[in-house]
Amino acid sequence: MGRTRTQVFLSMLKGLLCAVVLTLLLMAAVAALALGVRISDGALTALNQLMKLLSILLGVTVAVGRGGRHGFLTGMTVAMLYMALGYACYVALGGNAFVITQMLGEILIGAALGALVGAVLSNLPSGRGRRVAQ
Repeated sequence: MGRTRTQVFLSMLKGLLCAVVLTLLLMAAVAALALGVRISDGALTALNQLMKLLSILLGVTVAVGRGGRHGFLTGMTVAMLYMALGYACYVALGGNAFVITQMLGEILIGAALGALVGAVLSNLPSGRGRRVAQ
């Protein structure tokens, strides 16, 4: 049975929300770590990229799920929205000027990651109706 547009939209919204929540939790953990340990700028950049990666993985997994439909497009959309929302929050909170080509590059890399994860997830067996070997 096909999913309606509303169901697809809600699953993408749920995935985006999960990605944002994970990012906020990871940011709080990194901030707490930084209070106790001196972290270099390079390490913070690496942790920031890792947070984005993990958040996109979670968001796409929630939105698409194993055996989901339209995984490539759904994953790409969730990742692009997540990355664009991140940059919008960065600017709104008074972030420094950034290079537009770098921002677009990161959004495209995030979209490629989301599309890849979504495509892989949609091609995995759904797990529904599987029998456990005895």
